[in-house]
Amino acid sequence: MVIKVLVDTTYLLPTFGIMVENLTDEDLLRLRRIKLAGLVEYYCLDIIWIELLGKIYKELEKRRIDLQEHIKIAIRSLKASKFYTWISLTSRAIELACQLRKLGHKDIIDNLLYATSKTEDMVFMSMDDELKVFLRDHGFDTKRIMSHKELITLLKQ
Repeated sequence: MVIKVLVDTTYLLPTFGIMVENLTDEDLLRLRRIKLAGLVEYYCLDIIWIELLGKIYKELEKRRIDLQEHIKIAIRSLKASKFYTWISLTSRAIELACQLRKLGHKDIIDNLLYATSKTEDMVFMSMDDELKVFLRDHGFDTKRIMSHKELITLLKQ
């Protein structure tokens, strides 16, 4: 059985040359291997481009460099490679995300990602422990939220 995995924005940043704490090159290779072995199918929500581009440009401004050509290649890689399947929001996911916002979780992108993973029966690959705590405190299932390490460990069993 192939596990459907919805990918948090964090995991796309290395494509743009932005390294992420607690995400090594070896981790990225493992994630690639489990995909190529047919164990997982990675999905990305179209709406994450808003957050992704914001993080990319913030990082580039810090470095004071213009990597416009690199960014174009990375975008093409993410969209055209078929490594990720890009999906759109559903009404059910939007409704659940709004409920999470009303309960007090202000990161609407994370709300939309979690809600999509729940309504589409996917694992949500994220290192966001704050989101997990919020969801747990409000009675939501957090078993579907896994870091890359947890996902890899699950697949080794």
